[in-house]
Amino acid sequence: MTAYIVFVAMGLSIYMIRHQSLERAFLYVWIPFFILMPESFYVDIPGLPDPSFMQAAIIPIVIALVLRQGFNVQLGLMEWLIAIYLVFRVVVDYSSRGYADAQNYTFFLLTSMLGPYLLGRYLIKNRLMDIDTAKMFVLMFIIMFPMMIFELNYWVTPIYKLLAPLFPNAQSGLSVRYGIARVHGSFTHPILACIMILIAYRLHRWLTWKGVWDQTQSGLLGIFQRISMAMRVPMSSQISIMLLLTAMLTISRGPWLGGLFGAVIAAIGHRPDPKKILYVVVPLMVLTAVIGGLLLNDYLSPGPGISLSYEAGTLLYRKSLLDRYFGFVLERPFTGWGLTTTPRLPGMESVDNGFLLMALEHGLPAPLLFIAMLAFAIVSQIYFAIQGDDDKPAIGFTFAGIYVMCFIAFTTVYIGAQTMPMIFLLLGWGESIRHRDNKPVEPPSFKRVIC
Repeated sequence: MTAYIVFVAMGLSIYMIRHQSLERAFLYVWIPFFILMPESFYVDIPGLPDPSFMQAAIIPIVIALVLRQGFNVQLGLMEWLIAIYLVFRVVVDYSSRGYADAQNYTFFLLTSMLGPYLLGRYLIKNRLMDIDTAKMFVLMFIIMFPMMIFELNYWVTPIYKLLAPLFPNAQSGLSVRYGIARVHGSFTHPILACIMILIAYRLHRWLTWKGVWDQTQSGLLGIFQRISMAMRVPMSSQISIMLLLTAMLTISRGPWLGGLFGAVIAAIGHRPDPKKILYVVVPLMVLTAVIGGLLLNDYLSPGPGISLSYEAGTLLYRKSLLDRYFGFVLERPFTGWGLTTTPRLPGMESVDNGFLLMALEHGLPAPLLFIAMLAFAIVSQIYFAIQGDDDKPAIGFTFAGIYVMCFIAFTTVYIGAQTMPMIFLLLGWGESIRHRDNKPVEPPSFKRVIC
């Protein structure tokens, strides 16, 4: 019964919607629960879906948003891709596992995929909301920083240590590399944690380029700003140090590599003539990727009597995993094996490739549709930014950099925990920016309390 505490998040959302606004419910209820509470904290309700804190918080917000929005929606290519993706995965999962499991999976997709997309598409609707949303995400990781330092020393996050007794099914997970605990915060796995941290870092850099951190902050960010001034270290620099340090503490090479490529893309939008730079940088990045792939393949094919290093061994594991599991994909290329009924090879139970796992679960169309969404988002955001329809520095390059980072990182880890809702929130957010007029708006009448 203690797990029913997740409905506190729903109650707070309803209260905030009734007494404040949908925007404040999103900023001050949904985002904090989404970032700070692990998805393994959920309530097991017999015969019904099992919501987590994030899912419980999003239900009233999405319902209120749909009622407010009515039929005033725009159906573009992204919306059609998402609709096809959602329906396809539900149908093939039902064919593999039956109604009860498909019902739970449908709830998961509605609350962790479609719901976040709608929030990004129709709730983050002007530049002030862009800034407030980015600031709130950054604030959550500032709050999480000391928790991750605690986790580095004690191998468990404070939130998990305090609340795990309330959730019998909760699992923290522990990964150790070089004798050091790889921190993962509330994100289940260090690689997933690194992905989320680097997303926050890219949003932070956009805020820095916009000069937001040079303005007077209020609430918790105001306290942090005053501490920064007392230490004579710029606020933006302190945030960068904290985010990059926590990303390093995850010891996750996939997101690091993706983060480098994403940083190059994002930085183009900060230059005076991004179009010319893009024509040079993109071919160089493609060439680098091709050469890197050839060198990596040679590195993972040592001669007789030559032993591989630990790092090469983990890469070889992923290469072997892809080769061996793809045979199962080809056995059911259009329907997959079902979300929880995929075959597992002894010694290779962990399928450390999000696209491969997606194909195993629901067939090749699932990852192809997902990749199509990311590809369309990257191209459309860069094109929109180059056209100059957004103010400078254009956030489109930041989003494109995030998508590139995630694409690379998901080749090394499953798409789980908070990463799926975050990706779809960003997809909706990006579409919102592309379809609005981006005219300056007056600040809202309510006083900022947290950020």
